[in-house]
Amino acid sequence: MNAIFSIAKRELDAYFNSLIGWLCLLGFSLISGLTFAWLVTAYTDPMAIMSGQTVDINKMLIPDYFGTLSILVLLLSPALSMRIFSEDFKQKSFELLLSSPISSTEIVVGKFLGACAYCFVLLSATVPLAVVLLRYGEPDTNVLLMNYLSTFLMASSCISLGMAFSSFTKSQLIALALSFISVLSLWFLFGLSQLAKGNIATVVAYISLLSHMDDMGKGVFHSKDLIYFLSFSLFFLFVSVQRIEAYRWQ
Repeated sequence: MNAIFSIAKRELDAYFNSLIGWLCLLGFSLISGLTFAWLVTAYTDPMAIMSGQTVDINKMLIPDYFGTLSILVLLLSPALSMRIFSEDFKQKSFELLLSSPISSTEIVVGKFLGACAYCFVLLSATVPLAVVLLRYGEPDTNVLLMNYLSTFLMASSCISLGMAFSSFTKSQLIALALSFISVLSLWFLFGLSQLAKGNIATVVAYISLLSHMDDMGKGVFHSKDLIYFLSFSLFFLFVSVQRIEAYRWQ
């Protein structure tokens, strides 16, 4: 367990010791803040208020805001995960990990937790905006928390997918491209499910990331959504473990 936390801390420190980590944090904070300001301005239009049009924060502002955050996380996750193993390959530090008395599972889980911790830091940057909502509006706390949870679960799933690609290549660009194409495909599968019919539509919708975020974004919790995200992450973590284990025999 100590080895896992040591690797996780090393991975988290690596993000803040690199330009990419700080740029991602700066860009995410800036765009999320501007989006929040724009949405609040748009939904508090004086003319709309004077005409009697009321804004439901829980059904309009919060879903729109976290929908934007989800897209940002989706776009950032390939950049965050591409270096997880590829960087070690490049710096020749991967051999040190393999030669140390640490199992492949501990290496993968540690790196995964470090990347997830960084995603947690990203989302934490939006907490002051949520405090503003709680101070000046009447948002449903459950809806707010469920949106944070669904966004974090989606981020961790995308990170696990990117980790698997990173473990197979020494090129960060290749890992970035494969991860980016994959997460976009999973995102747009929900739209394709609307065109299909019957069992095919059900299966395609279940595979899509978006379908499992939809209900949680409304404050509704279904165990199938949690099982999906956990199974998704565990599967690609298992792939990464098997790949790292294979390196030990090369």
